[in-house]
Amino acid sequence: MESIVKYNTLTSLLMEKLEKSINGKNIKIYIGSGLENEINSSMEKYMKNVSFVSYALKQLYKKKINSISSFKYFLRDGEASKSTKYFNIIVRKLISMEIERNNSISYIGGGTLGDLIGYSASVYKRGIHLIGVPTTLLAQVDSSIGGKNAINFMNLKNAIGTFYSPDVVFDDVDFLVESDPTILRDGIAEAIKMALVRDGSFFDYFLRNNIDSVHNAESLEHIISRSIKIKLDVVSEDFYDTKKIRYLLNFGHSIGHALESYTGNRIPHGTAVANGMVLESYIAYKSGFSQPFHDIIRAAVSAYGIPLIDFRDIETDQLLSYIKNDKKVEGGKLNMVMLNGLGSAEIGEIEFSQLRRYINIYRDSL
Repeated sequence: MESIVKYNTLTSLLMEKLEKSINGKNIKIYIGSGLENEINSSMEKYMKNVSFVSYALKQLYKKKINSISSFKYFLRDGEASKSTKYFNIIVRKLISMEIERNNSISYIGGGTLGDLIGYSASVYKRGIHLIGVPTTLLAQVDSSIGGKNAINFMNLKNAIGTFYSPDVVFDDVDFLVESDPTILRDGIAEAIKMALVRDGSFFDYFLRNNIDSVHNAESLEHIISRSIKIKLDVVSEDFYDTKKIRYLLNFGHSIGHALESYTGNRIPHGTAVANGMVLESYIAYKSGFSQPFHDIIRAAVSAYGIPLIDFRDIETDQLLSYIKNDKKVEGGKLNMVMLNGLGSAEIGEIEFSQLRRYINIYRDSL
């Protein structure tokens, strides 16, 4: 991995550039503030570019969005946009604009928009250049990196998807420093996940801080950089998710995705994952695999204002019905991510009868 820090003349701040070869494709990632010049330069390389932009950004970051020089098409984002309906809208727009394979498509928005546009880019004319401008911490630390793209189907999260990486990603913290802390929390949850499965010292960083102390450009750039490096290292070892190495990045997601489906996506992704990490670590402890890490994880996520779900309000068998559609289920057993230390994890198999028992025990302990 190459890490370059260079001077950004637009903002007089330092900018970090990461490069990594993933599945034979060299991916570039820029982290900093005021990246409009770099974004425009990248888009100009492809002759023609269309940017699909989150409608929520239109007024909130009007000046910044207007300074990006590509053609813009505004879309409402959120889980409802990850659908065949919106996919059809994207493809019709690309065809009407006569976008060719050597042109590019970009997104400026959160993770759901990134998923939708990434999936569209991967299948339109069998693949077109993709540029990512993620605007939430969740998207910057996680969903914009690694090449997974998907849309939902029949209330199943990410039921239809592809593996397809962007050429370049721009993580501009200008979109974060003025954002609502409740939005930051989604990304913090995913960053804590990265730390728990691969970097104990990074987890210590989260224990020493809280949502207020990290809500600034310098701290956010630090969190983004460390999270991305972890994800790139894991993804480079198992791009297509066939060796179970990449499963590590799904810590908290088996239960987290089930919670999202159970509640009709009324629970934010980060909240669902954070609670998934707590419960999955409790299950690992009760099954004899690990130490009781759930309490320290509960304390960590609470320090960042992430709500803890009362699982007494969750019907166990209905939750399990969603977990059974998890991609990590094989032979009727769930391959669940289990911590063997704070910064280290393995994959362990668990029967659904055990899951039911330990979830109910956890519910009763609340």
